[in-house]
Amino acid sequence: MNMSGVYDGNEGVLDCRDITGTNCYCDDAAAEEIRKRIQTLPYEGVHFLDSGNYHYLSYFWMEKIDVDFALVLLDHHTDMQPPGFGDILSCGGWIFNARRNLKHLKRVYLVDVAEHLVKELGELPEDVVYVDRQQALDTDFGDLPVYLSIDKDVLSADEVKTDWDQGDMTLPEMLKILDVVVSGDLLGVDICGEIKDNEGIEVTESQRNVNLRLLELFCD
Repeated sequence: MNMSGVYDGNEGVLDCRDITGTNCYCDDAAAEEIRKRIQTLPYEGVHFLDSGNYHYLSYFWMEKIDVDFALVLLDHHTDMQPPGFGDILSCGGWIFNARRNLKHLKRVYLVDVAEHLVKELGELPEDVVYVDRQQALDTDFGDLPVYLSIDKDVLSADEVKTDWDQGDMTLPEMLKILDVVVSGDLLGVDICGEIKDNEGIEVTESQRNVNLRLLELFCD
């Protein structure tokens, strides 16, 4: 989903650059247009969602799922902040909206989210489970079908640079966790965390390498 121009020149791109009201927040008109453009597309498969500013696009793919499922999130942030006003979708609060509005979403796993951000949420509700990267290797994600959402800001900046503050997970650690997740019933995957460099909007070489490693895992 090409929201900013970061995927210009690539095949299989859904061009959404002309949709206004999408950067970090998604207004009602933009949400309606996004739904129209993905109406005939399946939630199955691997969807690239541009930078972390557009992570809320996961909401629209999950909205299409018609069976009970769990969301597994690899992200440095919780993405569970309540909306600042109304019910507007944002990159920092789309899971809050999803838990409230999507009847088939039964559980959320926050994998290796920054602990201080998890603590800011207070006591977690029963349907939200926090696991660090070591616990994730021993977690059974398979009792419900899984929709997997990855923000590459969970990775160390030594692995890949993103537009947001980052965690310190290595790519090998991520791949080990994903091996556990994909061993179950995987419904679909989305990936965000591209970056805009000083010379324009493009996917950097390190971003390409991470994207390809993830595609190799999911498309094996």
